[in-house]
Amino acid sequence: MAGVELAVAVALAIAWAVLYLVYGRGREGGRVSILPFGVIVRMGVAKEPLKGGKLRRVLGVYGHLAIAVMAVSLLLFYYLAFQAAKAKFFSPPGRGGEAAGGFIPLIPGVTIPWEDLVYVAVALGIGVVAHELGHAVVAVAEGIRVKNAGLAVLLFIPAAFVELDEEQLAKSRLLSRLKVFSAGVAANVIIALLTMLIAATIPVAEPSGVKILGVEEGSPADLAGLEPGMVIVEVGGIPVKSLDDLRRALDVLGVTDESKSVHFTVKVKSEKGEIAEVEVVKEAGRSTIGVRVAEFYDSPLATLMNALFLLNLGVALVNAAPLLLPLPGAAIMSDGGHVALHVGERLFGPVGRLLGAGLGVATLIMVLGLITIEPIDLTP
Repeated sequence: MAGVELAVAVALAIAWAVLYLVYGRGREGGRVSILPFGVIVRMGVAKEPLKGGKLRRVLGVYGHLAIAVMAVSLLLFYYLAFQAAKAKFFSPPGRGGEAAGGFIPLIPGVTIPWEDLVYVAVALGIGVVAHELGHAVVAVAEGIRVKNAGLAVLLFIPAAFVELDEEQLAKSRLLSRLKVFSAGVAANVIIALLTMLIAATIPVAEPSGVKILGVEEGSPADLAGLEPGMVIVEVGGIPVKSLDDLRRALDVLGVTDESKSVHFTVKVKSEKGEIAEVEVVKEAGRSTIGVRVAEFYDSPLATLMNALFLLNLGVALVNAAPLLLPLPGAAIMSDGGHVALHVGERLFGPVGRLLGAGLGVATLIMVLGLITIEPIDLTP
């Protein structure tokens, strides 16, 4: 399989190189721009500011809510960053199944398995379009013209963008600017929450096992060789497809009885799909085998729903963070980076803008220091 994946990657790279050599040179300003690692398509759409009406009032309310969502997302980002730093630099290594700590970049074939790339592309495509649409609709409601919009594919990852009238944006009220900068983050949070609500109320798939999330060090499960990522499909000859099945099986075998010493087999499926049986010995004095588990859904729809939730939440948090990458004559900023600069300037003038920029650079350095390269598991 690895050879097939490598061949596909090489073929795509060659096709992209040919496309760039034939069409990419000298056409960056046109409707379609072919870049060494991507394609940008400008749709040639423009939208004048709304003059009034119910829609503008509704979008104004959404803008106020978006600012609140941006603030909450920013706090959540720094909380998760603190937890990641704590886990990565201060927690002892173990087999507890907790995240090692860090921000995982989306790298096809490395952090994104090739078989999951389609889920990532669809979920992220929906997320980035909704994000930019949020910016656009709030901008026109706040009297700011949309000059253009477009789509892009960068390293097989979909992206989108809107070009606002920078002069009108700079002259608008601070509140209007904050609404515009916050609208994209709010759109991603809404998608994540809707996905979670749908998954909680409408069963999208039946569980096909119980996935091990963590293993207590020195526990019967640990001594037996059970590891995070394995999926339990049978316990003591009893099929297990759900948490209720697992509880019933453990009760029948007497595992939950502290007075008993129990010896039984557990059939598990590895992350590669291999089936194995392990012997577990639960000594008297315990009522558990020492695993933290969740139901496992081996379903394309469930995987897509999980990708929609995780990636939209991730896009929201990253964009809410004040990130700033200084470049010669320019800078690349997140939505939170723009907020930091504009709020800092309003509060403290030019010095405040510099403080906002410093916060953006410092946060970017922190994120780079917390980058973790490991596969993203999209299977719920």
